[in-house]
Amino acid sequence: MPGFTEYWFMIPVGLFISTIAMFFGLGGGVLWMPFLLMTTALQPREAVLCTLVIQFFGQLSASFANHRSGLIDWRLVQLLLLAGIPAVVAGVLLSCLLHPLWIEFLLGLTIFFIAYVFLRGDDFFVEGTAKADLAAARKGRFITIIGGMLTGFIGIGVGDWLVPFFNKHCKLAMVYSVASSIALMMILSLTAMSTHLLLGIHIEWIIAVPGIIGVIIGAQVGSRLLQRIPEIRFKELFVLMLIFIATHVTFNAL
Repeated sequence: MPGFTEYWFMIPVGLFISTIAMFFGLGGGVLWMPFLLMTTALQPREAVLCTLVIQFFGQLSASFANHRSGLIDWRLVQLLLLAGIPAVVAGVLLSCLLHPLWIEFLLGLTIFFIAYVFLRGDDFFVEGTAKADLAAARKGRFITIIGGMLTGFIGIGVGDWLVPFFNKHCKLAMVYSVASSIALMMILSLTAMSTHLLLGIHIEWIIAVPGIIGVIIGAQVGSRLLQRIPEIRFKELFVLMLIFIATHVTFNAL
């Protein structure tokens, strides 16, 4: 019977992925899902739940730090949760109705799409404020619905699309866009995790716990970097990170 020591490597991996995800507001599932399927014996549905559990603790850790720093626009989060929570539940139910191979298939397609979006390198960075334009934010409900379904179905977060939307269309400064996106993903991850558990999927704690330890530490590192890096430099760092993620996920999808 394997023990926690067999998966010790999940701690540094969790630290690395969480630092990246929390700094740039990305959904860590785009890295966790391929990693878990490649390095463990988890079935696709088990890997989705494990991804959600690990992500949730990282997002919770980062959101705690971001909330204390006043970086989260909770009005924006609440607005999009109205669309996101039902979509997450629908995504979980879909994962239970379809054959597990569809999870891997859709994961591959989604990774290719994310890689394409990342490699486009759209210049979305604009100067923003600490509060989002809620009228413009309502247009993001469609993005939240699609992202919410993907969260429930394959464990991938919505930050990949919401961060540029918050910044460009809602006129929310980048640091606030990232922090608000992470807070939204935290609640959606909790919803998806709870729904999976209610439907009888079990958490593989010997894999999840080392990952959780890593992401909790990494989330604090990423949150502090987010607050200390000058916003004028954030654009260049974000684009570089998009290129790195695109290369990584494309390689894993092949």
